[in-house]
Amino acid sequence: MDDTLKRAAHEAGYDLVRRDRQVRLETHLQALLPHLGVDVVIDVGANTGQYAQRLRALGFAGRIVSYEPLSALREPLEQTAADDPDWIVRPVALGAAPGTATLRMSPDTSWSSLKGFTDYGKRRFPSQDRDAMPETVDVVRLDADLPTLVADLDAPRLFLKLDTQGFDLEVFAGAAGIMDMIAGLQAEVAFLSIYADTPRFAEAIARYEQSGFAVTGLFPVKRDKETLRMIEMDCVMRRATKVDG
Repeated sequence: MDDTLKRAAHEAGYDLVRRDRQVRLETHLQALLPHLGVDVVIDVGANTGQYAQRLRALGFAGRIVSYEPLSALREPLEQTAADDPDWIVRPVALGAAPGTATLRMSPDTSWSSLKGFTDYGKRRFPSQDRDAMPETVDVVRLDADLPTLVADLDAPRLFLKLDTQGFDLEVFAGAAGIMDMIAGLQAEVAFLSIYADTPRFAEAIARYEQSGFAVTGLFPVKRDKETLRMIEMDCVMRRATKVDG
């Protein structure tokens, strides 16, 4: 790459990198999903469908199953998915056990969680905790809910995207019965814990590795602007193979 161009971009506030370095999550997914032969993406914590729309923009043409339990987001999500015949919306939460639970909807709905905030989370992001509104939601296990939604596909290969604000490992536990169908996954891992009873990144990654997955990339989600410490990253993984060592 021309150094003059790189310097000009840097002075304008940008960094230029080659796309094949996959430093962006989107670029990495664009390479990884076809490499793994993924034909179904499970979009857990879909919000209003932003992640699914990005996948479509990247060229993913397979099935998307979006899980979003918040009633305030249901209509906009369903409207966004309405014209896509291979995009299914499920208005329930996922977890390790079926039942009901209280989900706290934060003012910025992307912060909403089935868990409370830690002291750090309350101090650093007070309005997202203080002004959260409780909502009772239905909870199902993924391995109980998904099979009928992909029954028409021959040997589907799944990519599990988890964005549940501290509840990812519980959702993962509820996928035990379909684990052999999951070719790859994306989960948020915490370096500083915003949500209570959430393991930090090393423990979370170790649990995914114990289930047979290997890291392919880590991508920043939130950074503490005051200290520049990393808060959360998206960890992307694929099922490990014998040649991985």
